Amino acid sequence: MDEFEINDMRGVNEFKGITFSKFKKTDAKKELLNSLKDGKIENALNWSAEFICSGAFIDLWDILLNFIGKHIHLGNPKLPIYLDLRFNNFKEIIQCGYIGFELNMRNNNKIRKLFGEIIIVLCKSQKKHSIESIKIQKASEFDMTTISTKLKAPNVNYATELFKKDDPKELFIGLNEFMYHLSKDSLNSLDACYWMEWILEFENMCKKKKEICICERRSFVSVEEKFQKEPIWMIWDAIFISNIAKKSEISKKILKSIFDLFCIRYTSGAKRKRKYLIYFAISLITEKINDKIPIINDKSLIDNINKKINLIYKEIKKNEVSPAMDYLFTGVEKSNREKTVEKLETMNKMNTIIRN
Repeated sequence: MDEFEINDMRGVNEFKGITFSKFKKTDAKKELLNSLKDGKIENALNWSAEFICSGAFIDLWDILLNFIGKHIHLGNPKLPIYLDLRFNNFKEIIQCGYIGFELNMRNNNKIRKLFGEIIIVLCKSQKKHSIESIKIQKASEFDMTTISTKLKAPNVNYATELFKKDDPKELFIGLNEFMYHLSKDSLNSLDACYWMEWILEFENMCKKKKEICICERRSFVSVEEKFQKEPIWMIWDAIFISNIAKKSEISKKILKSIFDLFCIRYTSGAKRKRKYLIYFAISLITEKINDKIPIINDKSLIDNINKKINLIYKEIKKNEVSPAMDYLFTGVEKSNREKTVEKLETMNKMNTIIRN
């Protein structure tokens, strides 16, 4: 048996709420975020491997996306382009024989190195002020008297271009204010974020009252059909339209990548988990960005650490729940699935060569 290979008899369902080494997921998440924030690469690699070994890949992606939106954002503005690329690499690996068997990816060296690289890049990225979400006072902030004190847009023309026939009329004023603060007439990220939160909270209130709050379908939205009419897409529509005024190709690319990351396995609950990506997108429009900042300065660091990445898994392997007759696995040929994975990867390489 390979000393770095995880041979654990537990299934994915047995890791609900816990990681591979039986840490609470909430505690592991907190430790991973703190390690990323403090730039402690080894600790961050250890905690990310806990999620990888328990097959909690979507949880890990959500932690990483939350972190870049909340703690890095304009400190490394091109980071979303890089992460979008890496997520596509991740999808390609899944499609090579791992669909329905995602837990087996913990022993895939490409997966280990892919997340190892991402962790290093995030640890070495410049951190900016941590964004704190704006709280909406549910009782008062939807009262017409209170709303009128918040209105700053000089007219109602800002949302006219994007507001569609089947969009909820109750959101027009909020959307108009949102677009005003994204426009060159205001460029106020704090107020824009307030109205973004206001729109999300309005939808939340409707759900609690069991009232319908859906918007007209936007053509650029490619999530599951049942989620395509949520008001969040009005917010993204406003962001894309507002960014056109910047006439910046790089901000257009960054925004597209932020949006793609936001849509990863999208569900109604994802918009709250990933709202810091929207905060990032807003600051991209309202503030000046330094697109000369490299995604990472020291690329050799990635190579040096990834050469030893399996040592992390050797340590975690000590906590595996192994079959009682583990010795029988020694010298056994690779499983049919592993052979299939290798064949598919070879075919993908051949297709790449042909296309190039």
